[in-house]
Amino acid sequence: MVTHAHIHGLLAVHKPTGMVSKDISRWLVRRLGKLKLGHVGTLDPAASGVLPVLLGRATRLQDYLLDMPKTYEFDIRFGSETDTLDLDGQVIRETAWEHITEAQLRTAIGAFIGDIVQTPPIYSAIKYKGKPLYDYARSGAEAASSVPLEALKRSVSVSRFDLLGLSPGQGSFRVTCSKGTYVRTLAKDLAEKVGSCGTLIRLVRTKSSGVEIGAAHGLEAIEQQLDNFESLVTPLDQIDIGLPRWRSSRPGLTAKLRDGQQVVMEIQEYVSCCLDPEDGLVGGWVRPILLLNEQGEAFGVGSVRSQESGRIAIVMKRGL
Repeated sequence: MVTHAHIHGLLAVHKPTGMVSKDISRWLVRRLGKLKLGHVGTLDPAASGVLPVLLGRATRLQDYLLDMPKTYEFDIRFGSETDTLDLDGQVIRETAWEHITEAQLRTAIGAFIGDIVQTPPIYSAIKYKGKPLYDYARSGAEAASSVPLEALKRSVSVSRFDLLGLSPGQGSFRVTCSKGTYVRTLAKDLAEKVGSCGTLIRLVRTKSSGVEIGAAHGLEAIEQQLDNFESLVTPLDQIDIGLPRWRSSRPGLTAKLRDGQQVVMEIQEYVSCCLDPEDGLVGGWVRPILLLNEQGEAFGVGSVRSQESGRIAIVMKRGL
């Protein structure tokens, strides 16, 4: 078997329904051999869409990619709610839905844009006393009732929420949100906002870690490209981690940063090495940047700080 241990980058997988995120990792290892890899975010078996998989040194970028917003398209069936808030559960509640209109939904959606607080569903991986909540749910009603869900509330952020269509008893939506957002809970809360109840019946992640679904590779396509697998992988220096990129102008700077030393330079030199012109300069700021060597290869994530003297100081925080 050809080794792929030398590959460092991001593989955008289009996860099919019926598989969990870890299944994708196992699928890749069986075909490519032992690899250092990790996926960015998880998707339930019933969900499909973009699953970024990091290979080799790119796994060190996982925290930054997890912090990037995600976009989902989903469908809600109104008038029926299950204990899992999706099609895997048992119906526990039914209400009227015939009164729901597009105008009502568009008005209700506005209440969920911005910072909101969500109560996690009992069928979720959040841990309480060292056990995921779904373990309590599967142990029966008594165990599930012992979990203080209200105490496990979390703040998330929704930057965009659109109604895509409404048909009798069913609505289609698109949402862009922060990490940790439960779309199942969003569906439940929206349905209640318009005087009904609801269950999530379809969920597709259309963007994650800056990758659109059109750029994600299905498992069949990956299987067909195993002999040319590296061509499917976005290299380290091209991964969008939401940080400005800075390219060293000479070997001495790269060597010092790798050795953990601080590098100080005039602001003009710093600006000339920035690959993102929109990265404005504001006095007194501190920000993370992606560090590239003279050849344009990413070698670390650094912190850049403006000094009172007007010069710029750079240090490497995490090597790649």
